[in-house]
Amino acid sequence: AGDDFNRKQNFTQPRSITIDTRYDGAVSIAPHTGYAVQVVSKTGDRKVVVGPATYLLEYDETLQAMDLSSGTPKTDDKLQRTVYLRVLYNKVSDIVEAETADLVTIRIRLSYRVNFEGDPNLWFNVENYVKFLTEHLRSLIRAAVKTYRVQDLHPRAVPVVRDVVLGQSVEGSKRPGRLFAENGMRVYDVEVLDVEIGDADI
Repeated sequence: AGDDFNRKQNFTQPRSITIDTRYDGAVSIAPHTGYAVQVVSKTGDRKVVVGPATYLLEYDETLQAMDLSSGTPKTDDKLQRTVYLRVLYNKVSDIVEAETADLVTIRIRLSYRVNFEGDPNLWFNVENYVKFLTEHLRSLIRAAVKTYRVQDLHPRAVPVVRDVVLGQSVEGSKRPGRLFAENGMRVYDVEVLDVEIGDADI
């Protein structure tokens, strides 16, 4: 008797709940022209989608988020979180406070024009590209300002800053701009909006 068993002929469905299917289907993303997103899977694979394009996310894929410095001058006090990287005609504003050779403080208000170029897989290598950009250029500008006395610097502050940021101009050719090899970011222009001397008497 221990070797006998009975098999039922009918299969009993397990109890289940059916959820409203209005939102079934893949998630679609469509970055606009001049923007890019990075798609990351659970296995660590990643791909960059450059707009204009439409992409359907797989079940294990998400968008890589970035925390960008905001405000003017740029700080980490209030970070802006986004998944969209502007890769064309980006604009980053900043204020650089520097000291001249004769110990006079000046504040330079700037606006950088930035493009991302080359291999798109490099573009997201630096999480906070705004901080990376502004901190590096602040250091270069401060070093250049330190070599001038204020009366020599003030009338030619614009060409001095442009030489530092964009490189020396050569007759018959454009300034090369400043390329960041770490993430393919190039500063192709800079506007010097204001140069303020800290001491009003000077």
